[in-house]
Amino acid sequence: MKTKDLVLQAFIAALYVALSYMLAPFTYGPIQVRVAEALLILVLISPKHSIGIIIGCFITNLGSPLGLIDIIFGTLATTLTCVAMAYTKNKYVALLWPSVINGIIVGIILTYAVYGELTLIMNIASVFIGEFVATFIPGFILMKPVVNNPKIKEYFG
Repeated sequence: MKTKDLVLQAFIAALYVALSYMLAPFTYGPIQVRVAEALLILVLISPKHSIGIIIGCFITNLGSPLGLIDIIFGTLATTLTCVAMAYTKNKYVALLWPSVINGIIVGIILTYAVYGELTLIMNIASVFIGEFVATFIPGFILMKPVVNNPKIKEYFG
């Protein structure tokens, strides 16, 4: 890996962690909008940016009130999301993967590890909606000016 790529991945991870901790009340729990997940749009520019996002998610989950289960399965959800996004040709469909994958995995975690009083469907729906707000909406808005921008592709690609 080139030095430029290493520094860029470290920056992405640091930005993910900073956004998550600054907005901690919205980062964890049954109703969450993890704003840092908007960085997933970078995977549509180049799948290599998954590295910084996954590391950032892992570090963020170290501070999760759910502990080890969120560190393992929350990071797994982000990893699966990055892989799915990288292999999905339609970029708008790719933007749905964070909502679907995190909705299911994090919804299950929340139901069985912590908030059993809420139904599984409610937890999945809650995480899906929060992830949709954090990833799909900004991704949809930024698709043309960011992902399809040749100058950004040249630098971040």
